[in-house]
Amino acid sequence: MYDGFAVYKTYLAIKLHFSTPNYDFSKYEGKINAKLDTFTSRNDRYFFHKLSKKYKESVSYHFRSDCSLLNDRIGTDMVRFNDVLRCNNGQHPRVLRLLIQGKIDSQSAIILDSVLSYSKTWNKTIKEKVVWPKIAMRLAKLKPFVIYNDTECKLIMKEIFV
Repeated sequence: MYDGFAVYKTYLAIKLHFSTPNYDFSKYEGKINAKLDTFTSRNDRYFFHKLSKKYKESVSYHFRSDCSLLNDRIGTDMVRFNDVLRCNNGQHPRVLRLLIQGKIDSQSAIILDSVLSYSKTWNKTIKEKVVWPKIAMRLAKLKPFVIYNDTECKLIMKEIFV
């Protein structure tokens, strides 16, 4: 169980991970130097205590919802599953467009990519050089923080898409 100070240290480690190129959260296992005195002098310390007690929704619940939405889009657009991942003429694939629109979570895109390995192909085939590189970097930075049950997610995909 986390207390407020532990959540604060995790927050600082994540902030460093995304704001500086030298700190890698997974390499240092989230360890940073933080002083309890600094934490207790912060006006928002109660937020971290409150956050330490808050219950987080399950990753598999959100993944299932996003896969269902994706499956609905496949049915609506009358395309095959592979078509939603395919780049046509260097354009963004449908899954990427849903991610950009905020209709699917970044964590779901990361899980799908870990199972299907489509981002390597996208890096070669997407011709646009502004939006996709930023999203690819953000997903790569987020990947170490997405903890999920691989088998459960594969079963969800099989249940929804097959």
